[in-house]
Amino acid sequence: MSKGIKYFAGVVIAGLVIYNSVYFRPLDEKLAEGDEVAFDARSFVDGIWFTDLLAVYDSATDVTTLLNELRENPASTFTDKGQALGIGNIGYFKVQGEGTVLSVNENNVLLQVGGEIVEIETEFIFGNAVRDASGLIKVNDYDETADFNSISESINDKIRKDVVPDFRARVKQGNKVRFKGALELNKAHLNLSQPEVIPVSIQIIQ
Repeated sequence: MSKGIKYFAGVVIAGLVIYNSVYFRPLDEKLAEGDEVAFDARSFVDGIWFTDLLAVYDSATDVTTLLNELRENPASTFTDKGQALGIGNIGYFKVQGEGTVLSVNENNVLLQVGGEIVEIETEFIFGNAVRDASGLIKVNDYDETADFNSISESINDKIRKDVVPDFRARVKQGNKVRFKGALELNKAHLNLSQPEVIPVSIQIIQ
């Protein structure tokens, strides 16, 4: 037998040994047997973005209405309209509205919304406001705190990459804008001047 044939036969045999020794199990089998499967926050967020997350923000309170309610009765508004992870002063609110662009700044866009000036964040998009205001995602649903936190990171990353860039590229002073997003407020130190909204959707409508 020539060296070439021997070499080829050896490669074939080695390949068969490797193929037969590697066993790929479907994900559902691994879960059924209790094997750990790494949580993929990015895929999770992509999966809920349109069907669940944005749908929930369709019912967001008008931002001027919310601010007026907070001025009149902050305690009940935090209870009735806000979301919180536990006992504390921080509340998260779903808001929406339409306004006219007053200025396009390095880190944000300022809108005149009725009698309010609203700051739409376009650069510093961090924290848990969008995740927690939605009310969809509960910390008790996750065994690992890191998995729960990674959802906020992936939401914020999606906003920075998919929501903000097109808007930033086209927006100009005087444009009319429609937005939906999240607002984080501190009940103990309530500041309703120029509220900062992290957008989940923002459109130039005029």
